[in-house]
Amino acid sequence: MEIRRYLRIVQRWWWLLAAATLIAAAGSYLATRSQPRVYSSRARVLVGESIQVRSPDYMSINIAQQLALTYAELATTRSVLQNVVTTLGLQASPDVLRGMVAVKLVQGTQILDITVVDTDPVRAAAIANAVGDELARQPLSDSSGTGADLRLDVEEQLRDLKTRIDFAKLEVQNLEAAILEEDSARAISELKSRRDLLQQQITQWQSTYAQLYTAYTGNQANTLTVVERAEPNYAPIGPRTTMNVALAAAIGAMLAVGAILILEYLDDTVKTGDELSELTNLSFLGIVPRIPESKVASGRLLTLNEPRSNFSECFRVLRTNLQFSSLDRPLRTLVVTSPQPTEGKSTTAANLAVVIAQAGLRVVLVDTDLRRPVLHKIFELPNDWGLTGALFGEYLRPKDAPLLTPVENLSVIPSGPLPPNPSEILGSKRMESFIEDLKLRADVIIFDSPPLLTVTDSNVLSTKVDGVVLVADCGSTRRDAIQKAAESLRKVGAQILGTVLNRVNTRSSGYYYYYYSQYYDQDGQKKHRRKRRSSAGRPEGQKPAAPVQEQVPVAAPAVPAVGAEASAPHSDAAQP
Repeated sequence: MEIRRYLRIVQRWWWLLAAATLIAAAGSYLATRSQPRVYSSRARVLVGESIQVRSPDYMSINIAQQLALTYAELATTRSVLQNVVTTLGLQASPDVLRGMVAVKLVQGTQILDITVVDTDPVRAAAIANAVGDELARQPLSDSSGTGADLRLDVEEQLRDLKTRIDFAKLEVQNLEAAILEEDSARAISELKSRRDLLQQQITQWQSTYAQLYTAYTGNQANTLTVVERAEPNYAPIGPRTTMNVALAAAIGAMLAVGAILILEYLDDTVKTGDELSELTNLSFLGIVPRIPESKVASGRLLTLNEPRSNFSECFRVLRTNLQFSSLDRPLRTLVVTSPQPTEGKSTTAANLAVVIAQAGLRVVLVDTDLRRPVLHKIFELPNDWGLTGALFGEYLRPKDAPLLTPVENLSVIPSGPLPPNPSEILGSKRMESFIEDLKLRADVIIFDSPPLLTVTDSNVLSTKVDGVVLVADCGSTRRDAIQKAAESLRKVGAQILGTVLNRVNTRSSGYYYYYYSQYYDQDGQKKHRRKRRSSAGRPEGQKPAAPVQEQVPVAAPAVPAVGAEASAPHSDAAQP
């Protein structure tokens, strides 16, 4: 379940992830391409001459390495770099040159690598060679602070070795005297072993002392030789376009992922049917796709205007799910509501009424939203007479022709003039009698009611019907709002049939299994995706055929479940 949730998040925010990655990569590419190419050249110098000895001692190598580190620091001093600038006739200052020169000791050796990075490969090689030559001309003197510290360190080592040698010699003398006085053969053997070990140690210390003293008093370690001169390298080392672009794209993608996670964490709206079921502990009845912008002008009744569209198919699925949700109790009266205004409850009620009427049942759609009614606008009917007139005037007069709709078996009762007390009217005895009278004239009655969390009208009406459908707006209805709406219905004892998720983006929400109409045309033949067709599913240029009553095979067994207790058909079945 978690993997599918993350996949839905990726499907919903793929454009942000792709945009951030592409923008970062494109910006890095343009910035990298605008930078000049840089080249690198390297010269190598050797500190000391101990490498010429067949078996160089450790002390000489150690002293040479310490001197090499001193030379590495000396190479980037102002005096050395100023001499390089003067020698080559460069226009750059020593401070600028310092940023181009890098000197480091090769680990475990006496070799210094002098690397210069410049936009001109020939000039980079010349600077590297000039730095090496300048270091070779400036050996360390006794006045150097670093050299003085080095000599003090060597002197301390010499004194330490001399002390050890003298102490070991005295110990050897004591052991020899003890051997002469000892009578036990075993004790004499142990004393001789200790003496021999001390003599070996003395010999080693004396050798080290001699080598260290020679290195200290001589000048062979304080020499520098250029062993490899720099050559122009015409292969640029930068800018690294591929690496920079890949790194920038990765950073852009990570920033986008972070932004998406933050947005998802801050966004507490309902987006999937699984969330609805989990939050409300109710059955999920189906989805209502978002009406495409190209079809908004044709009105909200796409189930009537485009019966073969995926929008209409979703309402057929909703109709079937409602039928199976009330097998034990036939569903005659139904309230459609939502937690907040503008969440699509009226559009859902209207299209649901159309598909139920298309299944052959007599349906009456009643607008009980006596505060902001919209059903008369959806069906293009006048609102000068309606529910309020039926409750307080002549009941369903035959001359009220606007109740008829273009859909066979479907009639609409608009709200009529708005009263000052809607809740009291919907909870009155007259409303109960009105509902009972409608049951004699229709199989299914659908009430479009006001939002639950705004007014109490829906709670009052929900106690008088067989079931309630709770509509939530995908990406708009908040989680706490849908929970409070379901809880308010439970408190009054309403029979909640389930929830519907409205305005779902079917391309990014994973609800692909509802839409066979995207793959088959009106003749049942499989469509090719690249073949252009008009919005109504017909070839371009062909005039639309006259509207016919749609036959939906899945609705045939539903008649006993929905409206099973209705009276037999009579002459005024189309009009209550």
